[in-house]
Amino acid sequence: MKLDQTDIQLINLLQEDCNQPIKELALKLNLTIAPVHERIKKLERNGLIKRYVAIVDIEKINKSLINYCIVNVTRHQIDLLKEFEQAMKEMDEVLECYRISGKYDYLLKIVSRDMSEYQEFVINKLSRLDMIANINSQFVMSCVKFKTSVKV
Repeated sequence: MKLDQTDIQLINLLQEDCNQPIKELALKLNLTIAPVHERIKKLERNGLIKRYVAIVDIEKINKSLINYCIVNVTRHQIDLLKEFEQAMKEMDEVLECYRISGKYDYLLKIVSRDMSEYQEFVINKLSRLDMIANINSQFVMSCVKFKTSVKV
C-alpha cells in the first residue's frame, strides 16, 4: 500500500489518540470529514491499522511486576516450536512472545502481581511444558520509556 503524506499524518494522529473525533482529525489534516473517514477505512481494510486498544495502567490493576523471560527449547523441530508458540498465545500472563536469533530461542514479556505470582506462573505453567530446556528471568526495575506508537 502506497502512503501519501496525509495518510502518514493521519496514522501518527491515530496512534497518539485513536478516540479523536473524525471532525477533529479533519481539522488537523485540513480536510473535510468524508475523506478522512474514507482514509481510515482504507487503512483498516488494507491491514495497516490492525486494531484499536486501550492501554491500561498496570499498577492500577496490581500487575506491576514486569519480567522479560528468555527461553530455550529442547529441540528445534517445527512441531515443537508451533506447540510452544500456541501455548504462549494461551497464557494470559504472557503479553509478548518473540522468536529470536542468537543464544536463546524466545523472548517473553510477562506481567504479574508480585514475585510469588510470577514464581507460581513459572512452576505451574511455563516449566511444565516438555519442550522447555532453560528459563532465564530479567526483572524490570523501572520504566525509562514506554511507547506504543511507531512513526511512519
